[in-house]
Amino acid sequence: GKAALPAVATQKYQGSQGSIVKRLQKELIRMQSNGNFAVELVEDSIFEWYVTIEGAKGSFYEGEKFKLRFHFDHTYPMSPPEVTFVVKVPGWPAPEVGTKSASGECPSQAKGAAWPESWGMRKHHCPIHPHIYTNGHICLSIIYDDWSPALGVEAVCHSMVSMLSSAKEKNPPADNEMHVDSGATSARKVTGWDFHDNEA
Repeated sequence: GKAALPAVATQKYQGSQGSIVKRLQKELIRMQSNGNFAVELVEDSIFEWYVTIEGAKGSFYEGEKFKLRFHFDHTYPMSPPEVTFVVKVPGWPAPEVGTKSASGECPSQAKGAAWPESWGMRKHHCPIHPHIYTNGHICLSIIYDDWSPALGVEAVCHSMVSMLSSAKEKNPPADNEMHVDSGATSARKVTGWDFHDNEA
């Protein structure tokens, strides 16, 4: 069955952020009824969501699940939400790194999947993808420069799934270690960085 709507989805919200909350409530209710993606509110806040996406059949990510974190502020939907992959999902076992054949206990790692040492030995629940850093940062232009208020959470989730599906190889970004060690707070602050997703 469908997940029950959290109470916050239908509460009346007073105050300056009322219209933003209404918009988020509408998106939440629509996503719950569409049933394409599971949504959890982090600590029951309408301003912070975890959304689970699944790798498409026939892609490198088939049989794997990942969680996106959406953080909204008072500029939404004129500005995009902050979107990152959850690096360590609460309650999920860690992936098996440096293995030739994973047990499949970790939701972000398909059973039988390999994790070569070349992917690095940091344990995380992000997709291994040339445009996704292992600290959860994502190179996808619609969550930065190509954002439009007509988009929303579900559109971003569909874009993420198709970005995973269009991967030509399963490898982290070439500059992953450098980016992660630099402590950058978002993917867009990478120096001299241009969007990788021109083909997508």
